[in-house]
Amino acid sequence: MIYLLIISLCFIIACLITPYVMKLAYFTNAVDQPNKRKVHSRIIPRMGGLAIYVAFLLGYMIFKVKGYAIDQDEIAFIDAYFIASFLIVATGMLDDMFELPAKPKALVQLVAALIMVLYGNFMIDKIYLPFLPVIDLGWIGGIVTVIWIVGITNSINLIDGLDGLSSGISAISFGTMAILAAYQGEAFVAMMSCLLLGSTLGFLIHNFHPAKIFMGDTGSLFLGFSVSVLSLLGYKNAAFVSFIIPIVMLSVPIFDTIWAIIRRILNGQSPFKPDRGHVHHQLLDRNLGHVKSVLVLYGIAALFSFTAILYTMSSKFYGLVMLVIAILVVELVFNTTGLFRTKPKKGKKEQVQEQKEDDISMGEISEK
Repeated sequence: MIYLLIISLCFIIACLITPYVMKLAYFTNAVDQPNKRKVHSRIIPRMGGLAIYVAFLLGYMIFKVKGYAIDQDEIAFIDAYFIASFLIVATGMLDDMFELPAKPKALVQLVAALIMVLYGNFMIDKIYLPFLPVIDLGWIGGIVTVIWIVGITNSINLIDGLDGLSSGISAISFGTMAILAAYQGEAFVAMMSCLLLGSTLGFLIHNFHPAKIFMGDTGSLFLGFSVSVLSLLGYKNAAFVSFIIPIVMLSVPIFDTIWAIIRRILNGQSPFKPDRGHVHHQLLDRNLGHVKSVLVLYGIAALFSFTAILYTMSSKFYGLVMLVIAILVVELVFNTTGLFRTKPKKGKKEQVQEQKEDDISMGEISEK
């Protein structure tokens, strides 16, 4: 019952706060201008992640979640998490207002990850794989943890390309974490997940297509950072749960990020240069429409989340069978959409613009 109360209260708070954050975004010029790479055609306020963050903080204080921490590791995690997440949110707000370069943002993410590892003593020291011996990472675990945090933070940020996509994928992840943590008796992790789930769903009411506000880097970085640390917190202390669970649960953003990096390198571009090659752009180019494209990715994320739940709560064997089925379904979807093209297909706006430029060029040649 306490979990439902947490979700409901944070949902209401985020839903009520978001319109005020919209006004703040307009006031601070934290708005998203349309361009050839983006799918919206009007100015939309961003920085909506601030509503998620505030709702989360209020829920945390109201329900006194820190009292549910059962050991010194979780207490250390709390202190480190709030310091690191504040840096992440502050950086996201500055980026939404002033569009910071990529390097300062990457540096802040690295610092936030190091705070978790060094100050919060948050480190993956063992990896539990199905039917295999435990892998003891030792000091390398610190490096693996930093890479995981920075990687997942950016994967949620990169997939934030359609109305409600990033917030919806994050909500599915938080819901999965809440279920698994509650099943394992990890009350603190379950409550933190519920706080973030309710806050994200409350914001999603305003963010789903047609979006009235975007979460901006304020939201995508905060949610990505929170997903990255919470997805491991409940598992690093549970010997029967595999490291594979967080990876399966976050398969959509992880795969999209890895393929984006490979695709850009193959095209001779910087891995950090934006393009229209993400899976959500490919679905749009297949004329699925905005809402259907988002729902397809929701469905894929939910399928992998169900696989993680089945593996943890029912049977490792059937969980692995379900994982194979999920991978086959995803491969079918991705092959149908042409995701594995190395060169992204141009969007309709870009095609129209190029046609206009070609017409103008032909006109100039004719006049000569």
